[in-house]
Amino acid sequence: MITSEFPPGPGGIGNHAYNLAKYLGLNGKEIKVLTVSDYTDKKESDEFDIKQNFDIIRFERYDNRVKTYLERIKLIKKSLLEENFTHIIFSGRFALFCCAMLTKNKYKAKYISIVHGGDINTNDIFQKGLINNALKKSDLVIPVSNFSKSFIKADISPEKVIVIPNGFDLENLEGISIHEKVSSNGKLDLVTVGTVWPRKGHHNVYKALPELLKEFPDLKYNIIGRHADLSLVRDYFDDETYKNIVNILGQVTDVVKTETLSKSDIFILLSETQTSGDFEGFGIAVIEANYFGLPAIGSKNSGLEDSINNGVSGILVDPKDPAEILDAVKTISENYRTFSKNAREWALEHHWSKIVKRYTDAISSIKLF
Repeated sequence: MITSEFPPGPGGIGNHAYNLAKYLGLNGKEIKVLTVSDYTDKKESDEFDIKQNFDIIRFERYDNRVKTYLERIKLIKKSLLEENFTHIIFSGRFALFCCAMLTKNKYKAKYISIVHGGDINTNDIFQKGLINNALKKSDLVIPVSNFSKSFIKADISPEKVIVIPNGFDLENLEGISIHEKVSSNGKLDLVTVGTVWPRKGHHNVYKALPELLKEFPDLKYNIIGRHADLSLVRDYFDDETYKNIVNILGQVTDVVKTETLSKSDIFILLSETQTSGDFEGFGIAVIEANYFGLPAIGSKNSGLEDSINNGVSGILVDPKDPAEILDAVKTISENYRTFSKNAREWALEHHWSKIVKRYTDAISSIKLF
């Protein structure tokens, strides 16, 4: 597996790649992962890698960007020549670029490309060409949502495209209670988990807060995630009006994240597609929150249409319409026990122990030779 993200660094693509590798390994597959070590350090990565049931090779990052990528390609080719891999899984934009640049017949392995979000929908013509080349070359293309699938070009054979949703698997849950949630009048704890940057739509939640506070005066909003681009939220972060309302936690440990989810009421992710083409491919954080009994509110016209069972595990909204967002919050609050129960059941349907079976079935459908 070649992936653009991987734990202990943050990111949904890395979360997906890790659990796919882990559960394929638990199902008897021999896995090797070639990946990066972004937003973490070597000590943390080494401690993480030694605990896994599969081998991990980490790419070096050099001061020279060109050298960084050339060395990565060289390492990938070396690994493919030295070992008799039957399948190569590519996940993330850089991984898809690698797929496009590798000579297919040379390595005698079947190519499987995973399509997330912004990795497939770029405005850069050169990158778009590389990605389309990768998908054409692939024996199997797996979009993580029907929304992601809609961005695959018509010249890619539909017979080799299979949608498989993201799965979830939460570790370190010892001591974290999963209790039945009860919504209280006037009190409401919202939470967003995800990198703080424009695509995640934190600014849309802020814009809806004045309307929400009229109905829920004791509202609190928890924000968990690495700060990558604060351009649309910096003024809100500095606004004294929200100091006692918004709890900005930043990048936290899994234990702190699960504790916060357990104490919150509704998960909210008002993502929006960027002019660069980047979009929300699925939103695994939604399913993780559902596991704790949190119904979710998310954006229409995004991969969240697959991660939220609209009207059952949560509600889809126009992320730029505060009135619609308020209506969704009120509907969930008034029917909280039902939404919460449905959310947890929806999450359990997406556990990796079930999702991996869909991967093994899809991979087995490829004729090796």
